[in-house]
Amino acid sequence: MSSPLSSAIFGLSKKGDKPMTLSKKLTLSLASLAVLGLLVACSNQTAQTPANSASSQQVSSSTSSSKGSQTASQAENLDGTYKGTDENDQITLTLSGKMGTWEEVERDGEKESKPVTVHSDNHTLTVGDDLKYYKLEGNQLTIEDDDRDPSDTIVLTK
Repeated sequence: MSSPLSSAIFGLSKKGDKPMTLSKKLTLSLASLAVLGLLVACSNQTAQTPANSASSQQVSSSTSSSKGSQTASQAENLDGTYKGTDENDQITLTLSGKMGTWEEVERDGEKESKPVTVHSDNHTLTVGDDLKYYKLEGNQLTIEDDDRDPSDTIVLTK
């Protein structure tokens, strides 16, 4: 037994029905091709989505690696001597690579020196036993205590 669709496409008819005319067959064939083309176009678009996604991930990956490079180059840019004041104390911070020295000269002339370790991945410095956050803007190095209290902010200049 034939289905109504195959009857319509191939011109098969039941007893007593008129056979399908050529123009009806042509119209039905064109409509079928259009639907088929639409399905193919939609399936290709879906199939390309993972490729586009992989491309996006590649762009995202290169962007994040360039950010990592910026962080690394920013750590290299920390090298040098920075000077400033904290209350009445004169501060001199000398950095080279990931190591350095923090020197405080108090108003009465007393000197204190502490070792410094740079952690460029999270923008922190370990000064002696204290953790401090830093931000480099041009020649200015802003240093904050780990409690991020604005009154504890020190600005040093290269």
